[in-house]
Amino acid sequence: MKKLLLLNVLLLTVSCLPAQTLFTYGRHKVDKEEFLRAFARNNEGEFDKQSVRDYLDLFISFKLKVQAAKDAGMDTLPAQKNELLNFRRQIEADYLTDKKIIQSLASEAFRRSLKDIRISHIFIPFDLNQSSLAEKGDTAAAYERIRNAYAALKNGQDFSETALKYSLDPAVQLNRGDIGYITIFSLPYELESIAYALHGGGFSDPYKSKVGYHIFKKTGERKAIGKISAAQILLAYGPSSTPEEKRGQKNLADSLYRTIRQGADFFTLAKQFSSERNAYATGGIMPDFGVGRYDPVFENAVFSLQNDGDITTPFETGFGVHIVKRIKRTPVVTDSTQALPLLKDEVMQDSRVAFARDRFAQNIIREVNYRKRFFKDPVLWQVSDSFLWHDNFISREDITEGTILFSLDNEPTTVADWLGFLRSVKNKYLLPFPYADLMKQFVTATATSYYQNNLEKYNPDFRSQLRDFSEGNLLFEIMDREIWSKAAKDNNGLRLYYERHKQKYVWGPGAGAIFFTTADRATAEEVSANIAGYSRRWKTLGESSSGKIIADSARFELAQIPGAGQNLTPGFVTKLITDSTNGATSFMYILNVYQQPAQKNFDEARGLVINDYQNMLEEEWVKRLKKKYPVKINEKVLHTLTR
Repeated sequence: MKKLLLLNVLLLTVSCLPAQTLFTYGRHKVDKEEFLRAFARNNEGEFDKQSVRDYLDLFISFKLKVQAAKDAGMDTLPAQKNELLNFRRQIEADYLTDKKIIQSLASEAFRRSLKDIRISHIFIPFDLNQSSLAEKGDTAAAYERIRNAYAALKNGQDFSETALKYSLDPAVQLNRGDIGYITIFSLPYELESIAYALHGGGFSDPYKSKVGYHIFKKTGERKAIGKISAAQILLAYGPSSTPEEKRGQKNLADSLYRTIRQGADFFTLAKQFSSERNAYATGGIMPDFGVGRYDPVFENAVFSLQNDGDITTPFETGFGVHIVKRIKRTPVVTDSTQALPLLKDEVMQDSRVAFARDRFAQNIIREVNYRKRFFKDPVLWQVSDSFLWHDNFISREDITEGTILFSLDNEPTTVADWLGFLRSVKNKYLLPFPYADLMKQFVTATATSYYQNNLEKYNPDFRSQLRDFSEGNLLFEIMDREIWSKAAKDNNGLRLYYERHKQKYVWGPGAGAIFFTTADRATAEEVSANIAGYSRRWKTLGESSSGKIIADSARFELAQIPGAGQNLTPGFVTKLITDSTNGATSFMYILNVYQQPAQKNFDEARGLVINDYQNMLEEEWVKRLKKKYPVKINEKVLHTLTR
């Protein structure tokens, strides 16, 4: 463990230092970091001088072979380029989100998840379908209203009274601004952050969101109560229900409650009476929910149930009369090691991910060295207006389509690029165009695209992963051409090698046997119990059993025979071995026993001969490569790896 820890420290250290060349081969060089990454990826054992030296020999051979493939032009083959591009596209997404930001957001969500907070809310919307402040899109009246509300609060006015007077939330007449307890993911992230930052009794400054102005007040805090699984009977009020109709629903609810208390089945009654659309199919069962999901009155009633199976008395909300049965309570996860992986997934589905992307985009803009080159914004907006009206750029003395607006690592982005962007988004906006905001979007999109297309330049891990994939493919390609296919097709070379090394290919003590494989264990048991009959017709078993039984005859050495001992005799049936994944079962039936070693003929030894012949070809090839690409190891740098 200490050895592996040392390796991790070395990797961290060298990633922060200028590259140190570990060895060269020809005019090419490999730095210390690349070798350490390869070693860490392919070795789980000791990190000592001998293991490092042994792996260095293998790594040098690997780099020589890959270079031979590159010099042969294999990296330009269409198949190689397509595979590399496809792999790049598969892994890019992992590098276009800042994992540190996501981890930070998940950790923040975990801390917040441990408590529920109760808040009140004043809301002034911009959308005049919800208010009668002014013309749609005019935020001045909304701003004046929220400013007056804030001033009243600063002067000590009660929050609920201020909410009743100023808030345009449709529910304010019922809840007086109190929206009950919330937890993580109950509100959009920016509003949640405001709420969780409040101290007890404190209220926030006005906050401008995309839909309106908000003021929050924290009125309570408690240990998080988790989620609940419940079923309900809802006797709904219609949009124009009369008082008499509402009394009728309340009386029906009281009757149903008494019936349930007398032993009637809750779910059957829910199917029959509940107004919920899916109640007949679900028996009133609701999706699991936590605080901040439903009306505070509803949540308070449901979360007050103490035990699984408890049922609320009928209670009223703006939606109707409810009777709720608690099915199961799930406490909040307080172990961060269990909670964080789940929260990361939720963060990626929440509005938080937009925050993470914005932060990452700003980091990208800095990393690609964004430099603004054109500073006459009013001129650019004028020619942009002209272009959008006429769909044609009209040149001016102080600006042309080739004028550089900004650069990314000295790569220019021109007016023509900007106009192309405007053409793609012009149908999304009404006049006058918000050019300043659009320019921010354009810079972000251009920088992100540039960063993505040059990821290997900015991210060492991505560069390493891409290089490993490419070199692995090239190694396979060159090995197949120089060694594997060459050896398999060289019958004369294989036979000559066999004749020169016959003494290596000898049968040890063993047996001739029929090897049976059956589709299932029951079939194997039946065959082994009646082996005499099956062994006489083993050649035709496949056809006669519709493939359920497959048999073949060969010679095996003792180590290859399950359960073989010193007293192995003809007629011996080995133990049945069953594959747990598919149930296929195999065993051997011994025909002959061979105690003395015997020479293998060429066909019997062919597999071993091919393997040995390939090894010989590879050794000779590596010797030639070392002459072509002379290797020089920097012993001083190598020594620093294990000192």
